[in-house]
Amino acid sequence: MKTIYKQTVFILASFLFSHVALSQTYGADDKDPIVLDGENITPLMLANLGIISTPNPKNALIEGNSVSVQQIGEYNTSDIRTNTNASEINLLQNGNSNDTRLEYTANTAVADLVQNGNNNRIVDFVNNPNADISLDLEQNGNNYFERDGVNEITKSLKFRQTEGSPDLIIRSSY
Repeated sequence: MKTIYKQTVFILASFLFSHVALSQTYGADDKDPIVLDGENITPLMLANLGIISTPNPKNALIEGNSVSVQQIGEYNTSDIRTNTNASEINLLQNGNSNDTRLEYTANTAVADLVQNGNNNRIVDFVNNPNADISLDLEQNGNNYFERDGVNEITKSLKFRQTEGSPDLIIRSSY
């Protein structure tokens, strides 16, 4: 009797779990990431990607240094360090496990950052004492943005990051 019971449970479990195993459809990602290494990027190329790189007029108007951080949710972190003549940095983290790291050495810095959803990350490192930099970024869940350095094209960026561009890394030299 125990043997029949064990066999029935085994057959039933095998039948139930075989559907779970068959329903897994992990396929190879046929899209290769686009990597532009060593190629010159133009403002038109950035505009085609939805990244606006025109100078922010706020840079000419700000006086003093101000940082505003609003965190709604759990496990949100921010580390903002500026060495600027004038700056205005606004950060809103609305979700869980969002992380922002800003390190600016510049003439002026303007940043309006919004992280909606969970697991967003911003890393922005600028070391150009003469630059007037700006970043206007909205992330909507599971996104990664990194900017390392600025030049004339990347010193002022504005865009919305969605699942269509989950990882964006910009490396610039001046």
